[in-house]
Amino acid sequence: MKASVMKNRSIPIVALTTLSMAAASLFIAGCSDKPAPHSAVRSVYVSMVASADGADQRNFTASVRARVETELAFRTSGKVVQRLVDVGTQVRAGQALARLDTNDYALAVQAAEDLVRAARVDAEQSASDEARFRRLSAEGSVGMADHERQKARADAAAARLSQAQSQLALARNRDTYTTLVAPYDGVVTALRIEMGQVVAEGQPVLAVARDGEREIVADIPEEWVGRVRTAAASANGWYERDNTALPLRLRELSPLASAQGRTFRARFAATEASRKMISQLPLGSTAQLQLATKDSGERGVQLPVTALVKGSGQPGVWVLNTSANGLVFKPVQVQTIDDSSLRVTGLSTGEKVVTVGAQKLDAGQAVRAIERPLAQLSQATTRSGS
Repeated sequence: MKASVMKNRSIPIVALTTLSMAAASLFIAGCSDKPAPHSAVRSVYVSMVASADGADQRNFTASVRARVETELAFRTSGKVVQRLVDVGTQVRAGQALARLDTNDYALAVQAAEDLVRAARVDAEQSASDEARFRRLSAEGSVGMADHERQKARADAAAARLSQAQSQLALARNRDTYTTLVAPYDGVVTALRIEMGQVVAEGQPVLAVARDGEREIVADIPEEWVGRVRTAAASANGWYERDNTALPLRLRELSPLASAQGRTFRARFAATEASRKMISQLPLGSTAQLQLATKDSGERGVQLPVTALVKGSGQPGVWVLNTSANGLVFKPVQVQTIDDSSLRVTGLSTGEKVVTVGAQKLDAGQAVRAIERPLAQLSQATTRSGS
């Protein structure tokens, strides 16, 4: 009986021992080091850098505009009864462009003419009376005071006649204001009226660009405002196939930035060498404005903005190591930067810099370098930006 009891007590002890050994095995297995995963080799675009001079150059999209462009308006109010031109119509100085209803103004002219006739009769009668009183006064038939009163009435009548004549001239002028005429030879560039529309006095209704001198107009960003006055300006990339650079000179730079884009409107005039070619460009056509600053003597490297890595510390770029299978972070100093490119110092000639996707790379990552010239990359960046 005792042997049976001892045997039954030993069964739980054996089971507990077995469970303890299994748990210990699992714990030891969990504490063992996991095998390190193999890092995937990533393909990256790299470009060999070359030292550049201290000059900076940038292209801007511009448009061809007339030197003189005027917003025209009626000098009186009324209802539009005729619109004689369309956008693109060539006009001559003095040519009628639009007309207002003249019925009310014709009535005003007629009323002013009637007032002139009445004032003239009154003035003639008062002048005749004054002459008679003057003769009678000389004969002593009437007193001097009577003559002076009649002379004052004659002077007042003459003044009323002059006033009526001025009112008639104003009425006739307002009648002529119902016809809008071209101030010079040019082309209509905008229309803001239609038949039956009622316009106010001074409300712009159309725009006319003067024939002759053309200008290149561009919006300059804030970082270039301080350099645009001293930069060499030229224009190229016209609709024509030849990319002849046409020299320009800065004529006007807006002192205020636009509220929308925070850019400054700049107008460039043609020089003696380029005036003939620029005057032949169609209004509104797209041009490429090129600004180039003078060489400051400081050497640098031109890179696309996609190559720059900006973290919490100093900005830098990823440079291919000597084995050409890894990356090294190299700090740089940014000289200038714009929408698509930047100029930096701190790199050596011949180093290969990652130019695409630099923000997604790590120092310990294995890479496979694919060389891409900077000129080819710049063209691709320009096409994607435009």
